[in-house]
Amino acid sequence: MIAAVSNKQPDKIPTFEWFIDDSVGKALIGSDNPVDIVDALDIDGINVRATYSKEYADAETYTDEWGASRKLTGDCIAAVMRSPITDITAHRNYSFPDPQASHRFDAVEAAVNRFGDTRAVVLNLRDGWSDMRDLLGYEEAMIQFMMEPEHFTALLDRVVDYNLELASIAKQRYNLEIVATTDDIAFASGLLLPLQQYLDVIGPSFKRVMQGYKELGYLIVKHCDGNINDVMDFWIECGIDCIDPIDPCGGMTLSGAVEKYGNQIAIKGNVDCKGALCSGTPEQVAAEVKGCIDVAGKSGYVLSSSNTIHRGVKPENYKAMLDALRKFG
Repeated sequence: MIAAVSNKQPDKIPTFEWFIDDSVGKALIGSDNPVDIVDALDIDGINVRATYSKEYADAETYTDEWGASRKLTGDCIAAVMRSPITDITAHRNYSFPDPQASHRFDAVEAAVNRFGDTRAVVLNLRDGWSDMRDLLGYEEAMIQFMMEPEHFTALLDRVVDYNLELASIAKQRYNLEIVATTDDIAFASGLLLPLQQYLDVIGPSFKRVMQGYKELGYLIVKHCDGNINDVMDFWIECGIDCIDPIDPCGGMTLSGAVEKYGNQIAIKGNVDCKGALCSGTPEQVAAEVKGCIDVAGKSGYVLSSSNTIHRGVKPENYKAMLDALRKFG
């Protein structure tokens, strides 16, 4: 994993996923515990987030430590029903969850205790936008980005400080080596936000958080769905080591990414999780895996789905993906 994310050719091509749906894990190994799934399927890394407690109002609705009210919908991510900051001009009245709380790294510690240095424990943090979206609400974050850029950047600076503090604590306690950030800022057709305003308002904070992770000694995997061609050069300049995914829904191709960026950064992806993994045969999945390796395998490359192993993925097809990787990778 370290060799691949460093854009070097490893002895074998590694794999990890942002998450593997409970139903897929149960079908394959009889457990929905992410650590058990990674161990049993011999996956090279596990993506782990900081741990935040939840207070349930009923079976479907809870409030997390950030003060966001969320509803379980049956999809992979609970929907935010109410965000904690209703007035961005008063954001200083908001307190972030304590990064030093005793339970904050429970999930990280469980993974480190199980795997030691035999698999990569990837620390999943943020690079700005996703925390702003959750703190303000999606619509409100986009409005305040345009209407209150000074207050927006002031809150964003606090978000960056918080994520860097989490990264520092994890480095000191567990000596983790890879950070992944999963902040989506693009549609299939292009960026959610006007490019120049993104660079002016969010760009400096993005650069600061990326350089902060680098200064702490982390390699960085940057995730963003959609068509991200407009910001790729900027992100590379800021120090990312690896990009994920190469979103086929955004008109991006693995061959195009390798040709444009493969001499600068590593690539993660790109077995289409809306295609053969859902509706194909194991043989079709194996052929797609081989095709990905033929295109990207001679440089820094982490094979994975084009997003996640969601509940629409056939368990036998995910197993076929892993088997093909071991055969061809």
